[in-house]
Amino acid sequence: MMLAMPDEARFEEPAARDRARVLAALAGGRLSSRPEMVEQLGLRSTTASRCVAELVQRRLVLEASGEKLGRGRPAARLVLNARRLGVAVIHVASRAFVGVLLDLAGQEIGREVLPVAAEADNAALGAALAALAGRLKAMAPRGMAHAGTVVCISGVVDVGRRLWLISSRWPRMRHLDIAAAIEPVAGPVQVVRQLDAELRARALAEPSAYAGGAVLLHWGWGIGMAYAVAGEPFGVAGGPFGEIGHWRIAAAAGQRCGCGGEGCLETVAALWSLLPLLRRRWPALADDEDALLEQLRHLDLMAVPALRRAAAEVAQALANLCRILFPARVILSSPLMGNARFWAEFEALFRAEGLMEAMPPPPLQHAPLSAGRGMIGAAGPLLGRALEDLLR
Repeated sequence: MMLAMPDEARFEEPAARDRARVLAALAGGRLSSRPEMVEQLGLRSTTASRCVAELVQRRLVLEASGEKLGRGRPAARLVLNARRLGVAVIHVASRAFVGVLLDLAGQEIGREVLPVAAEADNAALGAALAALAGRLKAMAPRGMAHAGTVVCISGVVDVGRRLWLISSRWPRMRHLDIAAAIEPVAGPVQVVRQLDAELRARALAEPSAYAGGAVLLHWGWGIGMAYAVAGEPFGVAGGPFGEIGHWRIAAAAGQRCGCGGEGCLETVAALWSLLPLLRRRWPALADDEDALLEQLRHLDLMAVPALRRAAAEVAQALANLCRILFPARVILSSPLMGNARFWAEFEALFRAEGLMEAMPPPPLQHAPLSAGRGMIGAAGPLLGRALEDLLR
């Protein structure tokens, strides 16, 4: 399978539609030879041969000698050249950028991790992103075209303008122009929200399970959400979206938030606000969410009044969100939910909220975010555009 499957409906020219159709069938493992194209796709033999020649000429398909079965010349075996295109994906993990170079099949060509200090400002973050993107591009093997760089980030993001507005991990950064930083060295550049990429990847892996509306709520260092139908995130082409962590709540009145406002849900529930309190009991607690997932698993979190209050506030906010979107399913990602007692308490609070009379709340599933899965979900659209250009 490819990260970006060509859609013949997107091509006006008949020959380009044929190339897209054949490549999709090859990539999906449905056929591997010209005779199978004729039989399964209903193409004329001359059309099949022309498509193969054009795809080979574009180096999207490789030909290998086939096994002889009976009389005549053996049918050449056709395989996708997954290393024809590559895309760099940069992902935020705690206070570091993780960069990978992926091929068309999602195989990792190279990887690099670049830590960035908490006090970094726009200039330092922009320079770090540009340096990492340039090094990833240089990892491309001979014959691989670079489709561009995808930056997959958390915080408040304007996807349309490719601006990183706010990040609680780097409080000195404001309105960073990611495209301006990276485009001169490793463009074109696409910016995606991490939660959108995660939902897209989940839908690619389980299309039927994500055919309806799905909400992904992340409760970690910050609090954010994504909403998608059939794996297509809502709001990806516009400005900021899904900032449930910055909803105003009465319980947080007067408390200052990193966004510049007061009374946000994050001021009483995000890990950036809770960890100083939790470290009075458990001084060794980490900043990294993956490490915290393991550290919190066996602690008595229900003995902390601030955590019980936070659970009640987040459960109510999530229930209110469900009354707006009415999703078929809700996925919750949080290092707190690795603790079985805390998960049970939160799920009970959410159920108690209900939705409306005779309308039960949607199923609630705990599933930690996966950096690898998110990168796969982020890479597809940019690779898809580069692939379409080649097929045209």
